[in-house]
Amino acid sequence: MCIVFIFQCNIFWMQRYDFILKQVATYILKNPIYSIVIVDIQNIIIIFAHNISVVIMCNIKYYIKETEAYFAKTLGEDVTLEPANKGLLEGLPISVSSNFSFYEGCLLRQSVLLAYIKDGDSVLPAQMKKLLDIIQRQTKLVVILITPCISSYNKVRLVAQKVNFVIPDKQMFLPSLLLDIKPDRKIGSDLKETIPHFAQCLLLYHLQISSIVGTSSYELSDKFGVSYATVNKSLRWLASKDLIKLEGVKTKTVQIELSNRELWYKALPMFVSPIEQLHYTDALLEGMMISGVNALASYTMLNEESRQCWAITKKELKNLNVVTDEQFGENEIQVWKYNPKMLSTEGVVDKLSLYLSLKDNEDERIQIELERLINEMPW
Repeated sequence: MCIVFIFQCNIFWMQRYDFILKQVATYILKNPIYSIVIVDIQNIIIIFAHNISVVIMCNIKYYIKETEAYFAKTLGEDVTLEPANKGLLEGLPISVSSNFSFYEGCLLRQSVLLAYIKDGDSVLPAQMKKLLDIIQRQTKLVVILITPCISSYNKVRLVAQKVNFVIPDKQMFLPSLLLDIKPDRKIGSDLKETIPHFAQCLLLYHLQISSIVGTSSYELSDKFGVSYATVNKSLRWLASKDLIKLEGVKTKTVQIELSNRELWYKALPMFVSPIEQLHYTDALLEGMMISGVNALASYTMLNEESRQCWAITKKELKNLNVVTDEQFGENEIQVWKYNPKMLSTEGVVDKLSLYLSLKDNEDERIQIELERLINEMPW
């Protein structure tokens, strides 16, 4: 009888050991004649509970370490996750907090609270969102669900409801931090063969304006007003091509061993024309960056053309109050892949971007002046 009772208690314990102990205590009070036997059983239950607790904690710590490693590999920064301060969780209903183990840390310069749950399917996605929303309102932190196991169907539902979640080494969906690393992709597989637009802009800035050596992704994000994700992907692309190195423990910084001349010629086969679209207009644009042949004329001995040419961004194109056409017009409007004003403040596009925009032009005069332009660069 005792063996059966212990077996049943073990099953109950796997679900909720505090409930078992309460039941045992009640049984002792009602049945003192069996107290000695029951105390032995309680001790067995407590020992069993302790062992299970140790196993569970070890598993949680393992997955938290896996999460730290996943952040490091994917985002290029070391993230330390610690058990959440108890004071932070005060005020949370037990019906909410009992579902998770909580860890806190700093991710992309944002304080975050990680809510770990072993089985992501144990709570329906709609209910999961409600629980996490309650935690977020109470703690005032970005709350991220961490789970090693969840069905594809429920992952889709979590994405649809914009729930922050991470499945270590598989998927990272953090809409609150503007991150979406697709499922089951190898690290680095999000890097395309073609150079990212901002990566090219970054190297041209380094070559012509100011060194980026020693800067971090955060600093570059602030400096250029672009997202951390864009900077991070650009730097990882450049590092994958051995154009730069990323060094550091917690925060990685840019290191470049090549001279500017060596860097230019190594990167040149990877660089692309900055021009994304061409439009034409009969109007004259005020305050726009001069590009094309007239820009080359401002740097060399080439004569200017009567046709005007400007480099602008997509946003500036939308805000133009002039008629444009994709085929006809006296003047040319180039829509660039990056903002030309990042690389020049003189009203004329920078020399290296200009070179890349004209290097395939078949006019011999232009080719001669482009060669002179590069040869006279103050590397």
